Amino acid sequence: MRRKFQIYEILSVSVSVGVGVGVGVGVGVKVIKSNVYLNHRIATKMNKFLTLSDLDNSLHKHYRTAIEKAFPPITQQSKIIQTYWEKIEHYFPETQLFLVSPNQQLIGFFNTIPFQWNKALMELPDEGWDWMVKKGIHDFETKQKPNALGGLQVIITKAFLGKGFSKVIIAEGKKRIAQFGIKQLIIPIRPTLKHKYPKLEMQEYIALKENEQVYDPWIRTHLKGGAEIIKVCGNSMNVKGDLNFWKRLIGKELISSGLYKVAGALNPVRIDLENQSGEYREENIWIHYPKV
Repeated sequence: MRRKFQIYEILSVSVSVGVGVGVGVGVGVKVIKSNVYLNHRIATKMNKFLTLSDLDNSLHKHYRTAIEKAFPPITQQSKIIQTYWEKIEHYFPETQLFLVSPNQQLIGFFNTIPFQWNKALMELPDEGWDWMVKKGIHDFETKQKPNALGGLQVIITKAFLGKGFSKVIIAEGKKRIAQFGIKQLIIPIRPTLKHKYPKLEMQEYIALKENEQVYDPWIRTHLKGGAEIIKVCGNSMNVKGDLNFWKRLIGKELISSGLYKVAGALNPVRIDLENQSGEYREENIWIHYPKV
């Protein structure tokens, strides 16, 4: 039975918590094409927050399309996503947050997963995003009380980019944390521009500067919004496959073992001809918001 849902109106996009435009599978900014344009001034007064349980068929379809188009093909090959995404939506509909315009256009959304973490933040595992998904599912199924909210992704549709909606969505998500008895927001972020430098180690990439600022806009916006970097998680999303699998993704014959570039990937794929296989180990960055 569908629960009666609550509707939250946004009176202004000038929120005190500035988190910035961005995401997360692992979390970085993703652009979805849309033909919709809505006057921004009207939008800021009339937009509404919904949860997954509240979406009608049209919004649900738009949501599905947005996820399919948001990330490069390699991330869509993740066994973790294929195995667990349906459970995330089934177990945690109230932590999937959607911002909708007055004419029922999907502005954007914030997918999250609650989990329990009682150790030091520096002990968060190298498996990052993949681990967080499995941990949240395991904790729910074993009735462990969560005390952390894990950010999975934020997606803003193209027509609404540059208007502060990512800030609004994440700020709303942070406000709702208390409702779930949760005290911290932890995210394995996927830097926006890292795919341009696949051979660069993430630790080196973090240190890149442009005009005396952190180079990557997604890292930069999180830091400006009050987040703190914990550490790099070197195997945050893992994808394995045989040579035929990788030929399709790489788009050429694999004539030798070694590292190969894949479109949209943050790191190279390691191909092993002798074992007829390949492996992608994506680096992300663990961050957290100490004050939510």
